[in-house]
Amino acid sequence: MRTDDEHVADRLRWLDDEPTGPPRIDLPGAIREARRRRRNRRVAAAGAVAMGVLAVAALPAALGGDGRAAPAPAASPSPSMPLPEPQPTGPWRGMCRAELLPVPGDPRAAVTGGDPDGRWLVGRRAPQGQGLMDFGLLIWEGNQVREVQLPGSMQKLTDVNRTGLAVGSSLEAGNELRAWAVRDGEVVRLPGGTSEGATAVNDAGRIVGYRSPGHAGEPGAKQLPVVWDSYQSQPVDLPLPGPQWEGVAVGIDEDGTILAAMSDGHPDKPTRAVVWRPGAARPEVLPLPQVPGGKADRFLPLSLGGGWVTGTAERDTKVVPRNGIPRYPVRINLRTGQADVLKGVLWSGTGNGQGWMAGWVSDDVPGVIADTRSVKLPMPDGWRGERQGGVTSFSDDGRVLGGKLESDDQVRPVRWTCR
Repeated sequence: MRTDDEHVADRLRWLDDEPTGPPRIDLPGAIREARRRRRNRRVAAAGAVAMGVLAVAALPAALGGDGRAAPAPAASPSPSMPLPEPQPTGPWRGMCRAELLPVPGDPRAAVTGGDPDGRWLVGRRAPQGQGLMDFGLLIWEGNQVREVQLPGSMQKLTDVNRTGLAVGSSLEAGNELRAWAVRDGEVVRLPGGTSEGATAVNDAGRIVGYRSPGHAGEPGAKQLPVVWDSYQSQPVDLPLPGPQWEGVAVGIDEDGTILAAMSDGHPDKPTRAVVWRPGAARPEVLPLPQVPGGKADRFLPLSLGGGWVTGTAERDTKVVPRNGIPRYPVRINLRTGQADVLKGVLWSGTGNGQGWMAGWVSDDVPGVIADTRSVKLPMPDGWRGERQGGVTSFSDDGRVLGGKLESDDQVRPVRWTCR
């Protein structure tokens, strides 16, 4: 019989936002640190509760294992909240309202991406089966939801464009990574080799991702950025900054600019942002941004839209910043090269076409950082768990966000609508 904390740890693994077949490059240590901190806190809490009042036999019901929403302690959070007066360029002029998205059957699920208008959201269910590796996938158009099943395991949809074309990946037999598109409910395997993953798509239908010359699941497997001109086209390798460089294409703008997170292949070399501009013969390695205290030592790009690269920068220092977190949310204007450090703390998340960022902010609360303001998002009516989660989709006008809320007994997909 498994212990309570083992069961909780299994449940939390599917919440990680790493792509299927994670890249070899070392993502900033603070993201790993944040996940460990969150897991440790929840596992410790689950263990304490188990010793005090729960028997192991009661855990499946507590975690919603019977397909019903799990019971939760009483609370009365407000479904909406007023936001501080925004800057003239801020995205909100009134209030944001949160709502739980519809999910057929077992409600445990999370949003994993969305289109620039906020009309479409994609996500995945809590894992099913004995191995906790089989993920049912979901596509929302407004309040209408469609279920999709990709072959294999570790299924995930990572992006969707304004026409509803979604892309993602799964692992098949032999730990081979497959790239997929979903068009009008039809699942289509992207052409190419046997170890490829799709991460982003623009409105023209161009898709970016990566391939692994070896098996994606092998330790140290190298990954190279690729682009598909359409879901029917063969993938094309993107030219590298140098022979040892490797990494994953993570975004593609409407003008065709492509963004990747890469390193030069050495374990001690930092993660960098690399862009391929339309018509350029060579990729461009973006300079490491300036952060408080000096130049950043690494930069993890999270998204690209409207000519803005958004991500998080770190600087190694013996002096711990006042907020205790040596990471800074940064946006880079590709038109001017200007890099700005935004006010606030962002563990991970995404950006939009205005250069604003959203994800999980201080205390693991879903939130937004726009220009000079950081705002925590409200909880939906009916949510009685902890105020913890994150944002994975952020419309270009800042009015629609998608993400998840989580506690020790439930995980639910959420949409925030702001006005």
